[in-house]
Amino acid sequence: MKIKDSADFNTKAKPVTFSPDETVRAALDVMCEKNIGSIIATHEDGTIAGIVTERDMMIRVLGNNVNPDETKLAAIMSTGVRAANEDDDLVDWLRTMSNERFRHLPVVDNDGKLVNMISQGDLVAHTWPDLYDKIRHDLKDRVGRVLQVLLVALTVATLGLIAFNL
Repeated sequence: MKIKDSADFNTKAKPVTFSPDETVRAALDVMCEKNIGSIIATHEDGTIAGIVTERDMMIRVLGNNVNPDETKLAAIMSTGVRAANEDDDLVDWLRTMSNERFRHLPVVDNDGKLVNMISQGDLVAHTWPDLYDKIRHDLKDRVGRVLQVLLVALTVATLGLIAFNL
């Protein structure tokens, strides 16, 4: 399934963006207020300049005793951000995010402009029903086989007892 075809792609809130020249404090305040784990720094044309995550705030700001009121996002943001195209396969990106251990994935259009943001939580929520059905089906198959084996064993044991008593 394409990312843009997922159930909540068009209904979820648009990603929060800031200019790389904005202060860390401004981004931090919005992240706290909206309870979000990342913001995207964008250029004026809407393309991605970088990303700032909770981890960046902890390590690069708090961990280095940086003044958030005076520091610009450009000084702490991660650049070279991995971004998905809205036409990419959703499950492929879930695998990539899991393997490469990142949780926030900006989604861009064909012009490279930010259109959305998905998190591992979004992807898991999307794939959970399918995973649940697969587990249920596999369990049903396994239990079905186990019951068949038990019935055969019980039948053999019963026939053995009957033959022994004759």
